[in-house]
Amino acid sequence: MTYLEFFGLKEDPFKITPDYKYFYPSKTHRIADNLLRYVVKHGEGFCVIVGEPGTGKTTVVRKFISSLADNVIYALILTPKLEPEEFLKVVLDDLGVHIEADSKHDLLKKFREFLEKKVEEGKRVLIIVDEAQNLPVETLEELRLLSNLETPNEKLVQIILLGQPELDDKLKLPQLRQLNQRITNRIKLLPLTEDETFRYIYHRLAVAGKGNIRFTDKAIKRIYKYSKGIPRLINVLASRSLMSAFMTGSFVIKPENVDAAKETLNPEVIGESTLPSVFTGKKALVYSLIIANVVGIMYLVYKLLLSEG
Repeated sequence: MTYLEFFGLKEDPFKITPDYKYFYPSKTHRIADNLLRYVVKHGEGFCVIVGEPGTGKTTVVRKFISSLADNVIYALILTPKLEPEEFLKVVLDDLGVHIEADSKHDLLKKFREFLEKKVEEGKRVLIIVDEAQNLPVETLEELRLLSNLETPNEKLVQIILLGQPELDDKLKLPQLRQLNQRITNRIKLLPLTEDETFRYIYHRLAVAGKGNIRFTDKAIKRIYKYSKGIPRLINVLASRSLMSAFMTGSFVIKPENVDAAKETLNPEVIGESTLPSVFTGKKALVYSLIIANVVGIMYLVYKLLLSEG
């Protein structure tokens, strides 16, 4: 019997990949989703969403992308540490546009022609940049210039920037003053509250098939305490707590299971708001081996009991 079969789940409810079907509409996440829709509907130029690592920026934008109408085309840039001309070429490539140009001036001219054609066809064009705090200052300024491309009635391209709080700091630099003034739509994603953490956990369980799992109130309070409401860390703690309960044959997740899960985390990041990673090298290996061995032993015992029964 596998871990998921034991709990009656279709899939792992606490995987840390940004799967938009697990999107939980906390207060700020719901506002961010609505803001993105507003920006596209009304042809706004810029939108910025910031948040600490693990707060769900990518999940928000993935959900938004999944709901886009057919008349919206987009370029999603995931590796933005590019100089202006490189960045523009990556955008064009992601849009499926192949332009031969001898200079940056020609590249921009042909890009404008492409955008004008799309507007004539009734289409909107988005540039979405994840981890935008890594954009060089010169590339951010290039984005401002792209936002100048417009007809008498509307913008030719809309730009959505997702990034960590360092993005806000970068936008406040004197050389980016003009760009910062143009960003009228922005929001900061906040960690979940304790009540939202409770709802978030059961929401993800429901999406994954619900199963026969119950987290005690004290267990969820402890998950919230250790995670500080950061969704990515909630996922890791909840997943490890399930594994701990599985190893004891229990469908009830208790505080001691959460404590066991906490022991697999990097102690340097517990209690901090910035949580870029959850494991350390040697310690991660040791815990992985322990978990694998215990689960293997439990499985053999389970098979033995079945054969005797």
